[in-house]
Amino acid sequence: SASAAVLAAAACICDSDAFQPVRVGGKISATIPTSSNVKSSSAALSPSPLSMVATSPSDAASETSSATPEVVSNLMATQAPPPPFKKVMAANRAEIAVRIVRACIELNMATVAIYGHEDRYSQHRWAPDQSFQIEKDPDATPISAYLDIPQIISIAKKAGVDAIHPGYGFLSESPEFAQACADNDITFVGPTVDNLNTFSDKTSARAAAIAAGVPVVPGSDGALGSAAEVQAFVDEYGLPVIIKAAMGGGGKGMRVIRNMEDVTPFFESASSEAL
Repeated sequence: SASAAVLAAAACICDSDAFQPVRVGGKISATIPTSSNVKSSSAALSPSPLSMVATSPSDAASETSSATPEVVSNLMATQAPPPPFKKVMAANRAEIAVRIVRACIELNMATVAIYGHEDRYSQHRWAPDQSFQIEKDPDATPISAYLDIPQIISIAKKAGVDAIHPGYGFLSESPEFAQACADNDITFVGPTVDNLNTFSDKTSARAAAIAAGVPVVPGSDGALGSAAEVQAFVDEYGLPVIIKAAMGGGGKGMRVIRNMEDVTPFFESASSEAL
């Protein structure tokens, strides 16, 4: 059978004319060695025992193509839109930055990454065309490197970046960062500064939604500034409740309180994660 012949070919060394094409409709087919030209060998294997032959339907055999290399090149040039930017910085880390870089490469744009000392061996450092380490104080937290707006903007300008993609979390919802990009003629890939001023703070975002008539989950009318205020809210409405840091991002600063004794420690831990 054809399958048996293909398997047998893997253990043979064949003459250059040992293969005959097999036409199967108009599809690509593997050629099978003829028995007269196959020489068995246990000492060596053929590196490429199969060749692939593209065949065309018989009714299309007389058709010719006018697609010269010049025509193909011109067609591709007219169909492929120019990249939106020349060089993009991924102002984030880990898989988020890797995804940004990959998308930019697919759009034929140069890429830049930033990384903290703790991320010096991370994949996102090596994926882009250029990467720069963000300096920070020895006692600063690892996350602080990715929140250093002046240093990120400085690196972007030195690298010739014309757009910064913040990913999500970190500075993606920072109106100050978006404004800093605008002030330095760098495109911020994200919402406008006005949008961010309204929605980066969870309290103002909730107020805007209520003003627009959008249904919201029942909750406090404004931000609660202390554990005592949370306790008073719980006394009135009961448990369970969720507390969320007003400036939390990327899922940070969220706690579900199911027991009264958790009010104070959960408020403090949620507050500590605010950006």
